[in-house]
Amino acid sequence: MYRKKLLKMCLVTTLAVSMAAANMTAVMPNQAGVVQAADEKTKTVGVNYWDTENNAQVGEGKVSVAVDANNVNTSALTDVPEGYELVSTGDVAINGGWIFVEVRPAAQPVTKEIGVNYWDVENNAQAGEGKVTVTADANNVNTSALTDVPEGYELVSTGDVAINDGWIFVEVRPVAQSVTKEIGVNYWDVENNAQAGEGKVTVTADANNVNTSALTDVPEGYELVSTGDVAINDGWIFVEVRPVAQATGTIINVVFNDEAGNNLGGGDFTVDKDGDGIFNLSEIKAPVGYTLNLKGDQFVTDYAGKTTILQVTKVNKGTIVNVVFEDRQGNNLGGGDYLVDLDGDGVANYSELSLPVGYKLIETGDFFVKEGNSYKVILDKVESSIIHVVFKSEGGKILGGGDFFVDPDGDGVANYSELTLPEGYELIETGDFFVDTEKTYEITLNKEIEGTIINVVYVDEEGNNLGGGDFFVDKDDDGIANYSELDLPEGYELVQTGDFFVNAGESYTIELRKIQEGTIINVVFEDENGNNLGGGDYLVDADGDGIANYSELELPVGYELIETGDFFVKDGEHYTIILKMRETILTVTFEDTEGNVVGTQTLEADVAGSPEETHHFVLGEDFQLPEGYQLAEGVDQITDIEIPYGSVGGHTMIVEAVSKEEPVDPENPGTSGNPDDTQESQDTKEEADNQKAAEQKTEDSKTPKTGDNTPVGAAAAAAGVSLAAIAAVIAKKRKF
Repeated sequence: MYRKKLLKMCLVTTLAVSMAAANMTAVMPNQAGVVQAADEKTKTVGVNYWDTENNAQVGEGKVSVAVDANNVNTSALTDVPEGYELVSTGDVAINGGWIFVEVRPAAQPVTKEIGVNYWDVENNAQAGEGKVTVTADANNVNTSALTDVPEGYELVSTGDVAINDGWIFVEVRPVAQSVTKEIGVNYWDVENNAQAGEGKVTVTADANNVNTSALTDVPEGYELVSTGDVAINDGWIFVEVRPVAQATGTIINVVFNDEAGNNLGGGDFTVDKDGDGIFNLSEIKAPVGYTLNLKGDQFVTDYAGKTTILQVTKVNKGTIVNVVFEDRQGNNLGGGDYLVDLDGDGVANYSELSLPVGYKLIETGDFFVKEGNSYKVILDKVESSIIHVVFKSEGGKILGGGDFFVDPDGDGVANYSELTLPEGYELIETGDFFVDTEKTYEITLNKEIEGTIINVVYVDEEGNNLGGGDFFVDKDDDGIANYSELDLPEGYELVQTGDFFVNAGESYTIELRKIQEGTIINVVFEDENGNNLGGGDYLVDADGDGIANYSELELPVGYELIETGDFFVKDGEHYTIILKMRETILTVTFEDTEGNVVGTQTLEADVAGSPEETHHFVLGEDFQLPEGYQLAEGVDQITDIEIPYGSVGGHTMIVEAVSKEEPVDPENPGTSGNPDDTQESQDTKEEADNQKAAEQKTEDSKTPKTGDNTPVGAAAAAAGVSLAAIAAVIAKKRKF
């Protein structure tokens, strides 16, 4: 009977503790990072630059070296004073954090600039002016140094011209203009009696005939029937052609292998052009630097329809390399396999290469080579000039540029058509211009299509895609657009406004926010005593019907509405709303080790808080044990009880009466000193138990019934504590 009663008491205790502790919030401490500084590995050394010729200091500098360095090599110096050069190079000892470096004035080339007056002797007028740079002590200028003779003129004489007051007088005359005309060419196929094509040829204006040697566009696959002069008739000439006899023969496929079995390439070769079924191996071209091992005639049938491997032997000790020729713009100019390095020492010379016609080497001298490797060689066009060009828009935006090869005939005059323009732009100024390789040319271009096309992607503040597309912006082409030039999705507005930089073809992500619809009201929250709890502006009534709901408001933490439902609103109006604190109540029940209720206390928090936070009720501060009782020995119990704000819960504590010493009857040690009191004490105890049971029943009927919003983790923790309490009580009873 006692065990059943004890078990029932412990289960009640478990449930009560679980309800109270299930709402505890675990808080994890934040962790701090640790930053470790890196050790210094260098030091700064001062540099004293000393002019040995003038025996004076000409400047100071600094250089960074390894922290354990005792010397500084002069190759590390980057701040040698302008106009000076090092006397010697190598390591310099560090002394007291400084090094002493000897320098001397650098030899300066001294020149002067002379003006050139170009005088047209035929028209007795100035044809233009120019400039030429000569040595400072020069008294004459040789006409070979002139680079800016006016376009359309030539020098009357060459040689030295005396300098007079900083100028020279150079006689020029107009260049005789060659007058030409363009003649059409009708190519007529005499074998098929049909036109084979048309072409053009340029001749002098007074020409009556065209020599066939001047024809450059004979249709492919045709040849001239006859050569010589052809009469011009009404701006055309009639030229007879015939189809070129097609080469006959048999195509065979060959692969070349060296003595080690390495594949050296191969391909298809046309042999036996006379069709007699026999060809000579001399008709097959071996790889550069190799010769065929097999010689003489062969039967075509032994090679036709299959791939034949032919052995080859290297001709000499040279190295075969593959060369690709390119110009400065990266355009491919051809190339191929070349036999170089005939002495086999691994070093070749650029002069061993056969260059494309009209081009010259930029780099000369020796270079290292390895058999089979590929090398890129950059070439310049013969007689061409390199100028530096910067392209700008009419709005001043830089559009690019670079170095360009112009003036291929070397006459000092280039044409704007020789420049490669940025896509989408065209020249404003056209025609010829004088070439100055020391000058940077700024060329303004016109945009073919007004504005800059950019791609725009619209996103909201959460990063969701709202659409977009291509837009024309920046109509003045200054590289700057304004957000107002964009068409926005309906119902959205810009987060950022004003100007932004743009580049044609690029994509831009632009953040938008939804245009809010509704009524803005000002709300002040107060408690039932009139204390201000805060407030602010709220956007309510999204459908604009003048009616809002209290649920649209964000309430202060720990408070709840007294009045709920709808209320009328007007834009800009002020509203005071009364709130009440959410009650936080804990009922503590005290039971003795027999399960008898010996007291209860109802506790209420006097502060507001968030439901995610807990309030603490502490034994000895917020509540006390019943008078004459103490916590039961051997039972682990919670004395700092947590309960979420705004909730109602209960907690049971196990207590025992504080022991009182009574006199012992020497004749009956098991009873008190007054034997007549035994029956009376038993009767009194039964009466007290009945009274407590009645009080407990009454108290239970007053306890509020609440829903269970207990967090699972906290409940498990509380259950664990309660089970520990049960175990302790059972253990204590067994000792009795």
